Amino acid sequence: MKRTNLIITALLLSAVGAFAQTEGAEPTTSELAGQIKKLVTPSGFLQAGYTYTDAPQSTFLLRRARLVLQGDLYKGDAGKVDYKLQLELTGTPKILDLFVRYKPINEFGVRLGQYKSPLSIENSEYNPVKLEFINYSLVVQRLVRMSKNDLSGYNQNGRDLGLEFLGSAFKKDGYSLLNYELAIFNGHTLNANDNNESKDIVGRLIVNPIKELSVAGYFQWGEGALPGYNEATRKFAAQDTNLYVSMNRFGGGVAYKSAKAFARAEYIAGKTGDLNSQGFYVAGGYEFLKGLSLVARYDFFDDDTDNSDYSEQDITVGLDYNPVKPIDLKLNYTLENNKGRDNRNGIYFMVTVKY
Repeated sequence: MKRTNLIITALLLSAVGAFAQTEGAEPTTSELAGQIKKLVTPSGFLQAGYTYTDAPQSTFLLRRARLVLQGDLYKGDAGKVDYKLQLELTGTPKILDLFVRYKPINEFGVRLGQYKSPLSIENSEYNPVKLEFINYSLVVQRLVRMSKNDLSGYNQNGRDLGLEFLGSAFKKDGYSLLNYELAIFNGHTLNANDNNESKDIVGRLIVNPIKELSVAGYFQWGEGALPGYNEATRKFAAQDTNLYVSMNRFGGGVAYKSAKAFARAEYIAGKTGDLNSQGFYVAGGYEFLKGLSLVARYDFFDDDTDNSDYSEQDITVGLDYNPVKPIDLKLNYTLENNKGRDNRNGIYFMVTVKY
């Protein structure tokens, strides 16, 4: 990855240098570095760890390896144009994010490309580095298309391809009282053209009464090619067919974050075909020693509200340790209670290296 970054930087140096020469100005080294930094800022992270459950499972694993390139294409009197490219390098490499965003004013902007859906707080505001736990909450995994366990059968890493209108209003000291997003998405798989005329509409409104506190409401109206519900796997099977069923979601949440503590809770309900589902989580944590936090979360998800025999409940407690800025260590214990099977215990360890 360092080699890739060096190649990209060298190409940009050449491009910026050539541009400066055509303008008749010879940039200084510091000016050249500043121009490159505005145009492209490379970053990323690696996540590896160990998982033990009495399912049984015992394995070391590489969770994620990400490379991110982002920067400003334009910043001036007409507003700001920026972009982001994020690649997942584990398994089969793929593009996660690739979008261009234009904000002429704070109150209004447009984003086009592939990016995280604004459905929920946890999915869009907490990337795998920022998240206080190793695994995302059950309801986000099941209803926001962000994992292989999604009820619909679609795993889109919480992202979609489309057009979004966004903005913020009533700015105060370092934050805005009101933020909104309204997007139209393909509602299909990642990095692929849509195969039908149906589109998904996703919207979210966030109110920040104070800088540390966010209150959000959100919805998704859409359809999916889902031929039927599999009782054994407890989810639909996503297929490219002409049979479409409703895939509507709605919910809300609240998040509080201070220098040493956090608290967050969300509720999401969904209608997938004739199947009604709902779930919520409550999470919190406190940094009791410098760089060392104790975290806990309660998860509940019911994939069929007419049949509670298959509801799931998880209780997770853990430690989050950040000894130095680039390194983060997480240790989680989860008790999984599923009415369709015996209880399970899981121990999860993960190392994150940021660069």
